[in-house]
Amino acid sequence: MAGKKVLAVVLLVVISSVLFFPGCSKSKEEKPLVRILGPTKGTAEETEAWAKVMRDFEAETGIRVEARWQGNWPDLPQNLSAAKMAKEQVDLIVAGAGTLRSSLVRSGAIMNITELMKDLVDRFNEGMLDAFIIDGKLWGFPYADASASVFYYNKTLFDELGIKPPKNYQEFLKISKIIKEKKGIQPVIFQGKENWAWPMLFFETYEQTSGNTSVAKVEEFLSGKRRFSTEIEKEAFLLVKKLFDDGIFTLDSLDTDSEGMRAVFSQQKAAMFYGGTWEYGAVKDVVKDFEIGVFEFPLMVNTPGVKPGHGFGVGDYGIAIPSFAKEENLENTMRFVEYLLRPEVVNTILSINDPMVQVIKGMQVADTPIVQTLNNEVLKNSVLFLDWIWPAEVNDAFCRCIPAVVSGNMTPGEAVKIVEESLKTIEEEKDYKFDWWTSWTEEDWAKVTPKRVPDIKRYMK
Repeated sequence: MAGKKVLAVVLLVVISSVLFFPGCSKSKEEKPLVRILGPTKGTAEETEAWAKVMRDFEAETGIRVEARWQGNWPDLPQNLSAAKMAKEQVDLIVAGAGTLRSSLVRSGAIMNITELMKDLVDRFNEGMLDAFIIDGKLWGFPYADASASVFYYNKTLFDELGIKPPKNYQEFLKISKIIKEKKGIQPVIFQGKENWAWPMLFFETYEQTSGNTSVAKVEEFLSGKRRFSTEIEKEAFLLVKKLFDDGIFTLDSLDTDSEGMRAVFSQQKAAMFYGGTWEYGAVKDVVKDFEIGVFEFPLMVNTPGVKPGHGFGVGDYGIAIPSFAKEENLENTMRFVEYLLRPEVVNTILSINDPMVQVIKGMQVADTPIVQTLNNEVLKNSVLFLDWIWPAEVNDAFCRCIPAVVSGNMTPGEAVKIVEESLKTIEEEKDYKFDWWTSWTEEDWAKVTPKRVPDIKRYMK
């Protein structure tokens, strides 16, 4: 059965790729056509779900939809550029919000869809479009689950010890000591061998030391309006180090990857681990002997009015329109977009991956204690992942500096200077400009602004 599924995926991708290029039969070309470009789907079920939606849309409207699922997420910008050079028809692309923000929007590769989406934005729950808004304009929309940073914990063990998930650092320290004394295991294990994971801890502490203004302060830093070497940045580094210095996290985490972290947790050698909601499926599969719970990163500062704030993002999987898409085909494209955002269609595609957050109204999510905690507690205190805002070179600096500070090989003062230098380097060597929109000309804006906005209200259900 597994072999048949793989074969089905291969055949579908090959067929879609062939259809994507010129040479289709004349009878098919007589029908209106919408073409999608995106990375290869992860499962046969997801690929077939998209194929079913395309068939159903054609049956309802007479408009064909073809998709070329090719390569991985990082390949999308290059594949899109190649399609443009070859003058291929591409009406929709599938990409992550990070890719859209970091390269595609600033390069003028995708369309400003603010006006195109004006009658559809109310189909999303509050805050779910934020990652796709730059300079007050909408450049895409999410079509996936949302992600957030959380602590996972062994609820069975907590119940046995009579302890509860901590709300502040004092409680965190107290239960960690109880776990070590009563069970002789690590309180928390972390995937420190995965460089990308370290900035997540900084997101948490910086949101607190900045007084819940981390996004604004990062944008001011990237725009040249403030330094990144003030006391609040240094304190954020120190608070991450404090987790290790006080024994809540251990230096064993420095040599632990994602799989190892989940193994240590599942074998009950650690009572908690810090990660993302995207890890729930994997950890659920390996944990057999106890109940899993989640809780939000505790409050570590004593500043009045400050609350926790966790990394959050919608758009690991988003949809946008290339700026070179055919204007005369926008009505067909937007009809398909409207169709995609109908609850029954959303659930046909997205329910396959058991979403935890209702990004689009009517989207089905699991009714479990973990999902309830995520939606009722974690999400209300969440802010945009900072690595979706700062450039890759700055993120690389954080990935190097945070473990160095934690292990005592670098001071917070040295770390913030390295972060500042990383931005200065790309500004000088790559002409990086965070607020790129301030230097765009009328001609630049004209290239990404649709000349005509089709009225799709008459097609809406």
